Amino acid sequence: LCKKDNIIKGFFIQIMMRLCKIHICSRGVIMKTFRLSCAHALFKFLIAQKTIIDGKKVPLFPGAFAIYGHGNVACLGQAMEEFQSDLPGYRGHHEQSMALSGIGYARAMRRKQIFIATSSSGPGAMNMVTAAGVALSNRLPLLLLPGDVFASRFPDPVLQQVENFNSPVENQNDAFKPVSRFFDRITRPEQILNSLPQAIQIMLDPADCGPATIAISQDVQGESFDYPETFFEERVHEIRRIHPDPNQVKVAAEKLKNSKQPIIISGGGVLYSEAEEDLSNFAKKHNIPVTATAMGIGCMVKEDPYYIGGIGGLGEKSANNLSKETDLALAIGTKLADFTTGSWANFESDNFQLVSLNAARFDTVKHLATPVVSDAKIGLQQLSQALGDWKAPDNWYQKAIKERAEWEAYVEKQSGPTNQEEPSYAHAVGAVYRNADPSDIVVTAAGGLVGEVVQVWKPKQINTFETEWGFSCMGYEISGALGIKMAKPNQDVVVFLGDGSYLLSNSDIYSSVLYDQKLIIIVCDNGGHMVINRLQLAKGGKEYICNLRSARAKNLQFVDFENHARSMGANAETVNSTSELEAAYERAKESDRTYVIVIKTHGYEWLEGSAFWESPTLQDPITKENKEALDDFKDGKDKQRKGV
Repeated sequence: LCKKDNIIKGFFIQIMMRLCKIHICSRGVIMKTFRLSCAHALFKFLIAQKTIIDGKKVPLFPGAFAIYGHGNVACLGQAMEEFQSDLPGYRGHHEQSMALSGIGYARAMRRKQIFIATSSSGPGAMNMVTAAGVALSNRLPLLLLPGDVFASRFPDPVLQQVENFNSPVENQNDAFKPVSRFFDRITRPEQILNSLPQAIQIMLDPADCGPATIAISQDVQGESFDYPETFFEERVHEIRRIHPDPNQVKVAAEKLKNSKQPIIISGGGVLYSEAEEDLSNFAKKHNIPVTATAMGIGCMVKEDPYYIGGIGGLGEKSANNLSKETDLALAIGTKLADFTTGSWANFESDNFQLVSLNAARFDTVKHLATPVVSDAKIGLQQLSQALGDWKAPDNWYQKAIKERAEWEAYVEKQSGPTNQEEPSYAHAVGAVYRNADPSDIVVTAAGGLVGEVVQVWKPKQINTFETEWGFSCMGYEISGALGIKMAKPNQDVVVFLGDGSYLLSNSDIYSSVLYDQKLIIIVCDNGGHMVINRLQLAKGGKEYICNLRSARAKNLQFVDFENHARSMGANAETVNSTSELEAAYERAKESDRTYVIVIKTHGYEWLEGSAFWESPTLQDPITKENKEALDDFKDGKDKQRKGV
C-alpha cells in the first residue's frame, strides 16, 4: 500500500521514526533523539560534562547538595535519585549552608570543578541568595537550581510565590539576578539546550567566573522533549588561559624597570591560575618582595625568602610598611578591595604607580592602573621575559627582610604560650599552629579571627590557607570547610570561628558526621560579636548589643558549645588554657570524626593594626571619643589615593 500512496508512506515513516526516536533535520540528515523530561535531560547533560585534573578525566560536576520541597522534589528530585551513581547527591540542612559548602569545594579545587545546589521555590531559594553573593564576590563557580513558579500560571499564586503586582513575570527568584553571573528562567523544556552550555562557559571563564542560577518552572521540570543525542555527548572542559597583549606587557615592563622600590600584591588569581611557582621564580629573579591579600595567602610558604606577609587592613605591619613607601605595586590576580589597599590610603609615595595583571579587564584599570589583561601564570612568564635580567635594588629587598623579621618576632611573642586566664585569639591560633602538620588546611571567614589567623598562621605548605573575605560572610566557616574537606579528603581541615559565627550556622557539623567528612573545629568564645564591639568603641560609641553583656538580655547565659556539638554526633571538649588546647588538638587529630574544641578567649585583646580602613564616622563629634575617632578618620582620608 505504501508503494502506491506516498502520503500513506510518509505517514508510516513518521510513525516509525517517532517510535525509534529518529528525526530528519532540514538538510535531510538523520538525527537520533532521546525523549526525556526536562529534569532528566538536565542531569544527563551535566553528567556528560568532564574536566581534566592532574592529567585525569573527572566529572565537571562532582555532586549536588539538595533540600527538597514542592518546587524541586517531584521531578528534579526523581532525576537526581535515578542518576545518583554518576552524580551523587548530599542532604543539606540549610540552603545557604549547603551552597557555601559548594563554594568551598570549588575554591579548594581551584575552580576546576563545580558543585550544584538545588532548593524548593520560596524561602528555600531565597536562602541561597546570600551564597550567590559569596560566590560572585569571590569569583567562584556554583550552579544554583532553585524551583520556580508554574510557567502556565494557571495555579497562580502558588505556595511560596511572591507576586509582583506590576510585573507578572517576576517573583522571588529574580533576587538572584544582581548576584549571579548568569541567570535564566526555564519556561519550556527545550530552553536548556541553549541555557546550560552558556552557564557552563561563564562559570569556567577566568574573567567572568561566578555563580549561575537556572530557575526551572515547576511544571516544565516534568514536561518531555525530544532532545538530540548530541546534546548528551561527553564534553571535556579545560579552563582557558588568557594571553596578554604584547604592548601591555611592554608598557608594564618599562614601568617596573623605572621603579626603585617595587612590591608584588598576590591575590587569589595566583592560586586559581596555579602560578605559585611562577610567582616565586619571578620574585627571586627580579628581587621583588611579595605581599598577599587575604585570598592570596597560601601562594607562597613561610620559608620563601621573598614572602613578606599579608597586606592591608588584615595584614602585617611588615607588608604595610613597605606599601607605604613603595613607588610601584604589581597587583596579580586581585580585585584590590579596601582591606587590601587600606581603603587606598596604604600607598603614600607621591610617585606611586600601579600595574594590575588580571584575567578580568574590570579589575585591571582600577585606580588608573597600567593594565595587563592576562592569566597570572602566562602573564608572569611573559612579563619576566620582557624584564630580562632587570632586578630591583637590593637595599629595598634588604629593608623588606628586616621588616619581616621584626614583625615575625612581635607576632611570635603575642601568639606564644601564655598563662593568662583568658588567652587572646592570637594565642589560640598560635597554639594550634605550633602543633599542626604542614598539610593541615586552615579555614576562617569574617569576624576578628581572620586578621589574627592571617598574621599567625604562615603556610608551611602551598595551598593550605582557605579564607572567605571577598564577601566576609559569617557562617561560611564550617560550611565552607565541609566543601573543602570533600575536595581534599586526605588532609585535615582546621576551622577557626567565634561564638557569633557558630550560633549563626552550625548544622554542617551534623552534615560532616553524616557523610564522614571529619573537621577539626576551634570555637573561640569571647562572649559576643567582639570585633564589631571593637569597631563600635573605636568610633567613639559605647558598648551596645555586640557584647552579650550589653545586649539587654533579661536572662544572660552562655551557650554550652561542647554539648551542643556532641548532640550532633561530633566529639567535643572544652579547654581552659593554650596548653590544654595543644593537647586537645592532638586528640582531635586522632579522632575518627569531627572534633570540636571550645576555648574562652579575651574579647578586647588583638594584634596591632597597621592600615587605615574607611568606615562611617560622625562628622560632628558628640563625645571626646567621637573627636578622637574623627581625627583618625581625617588622617586616613588625607592619605587616600584619589584615583577613580
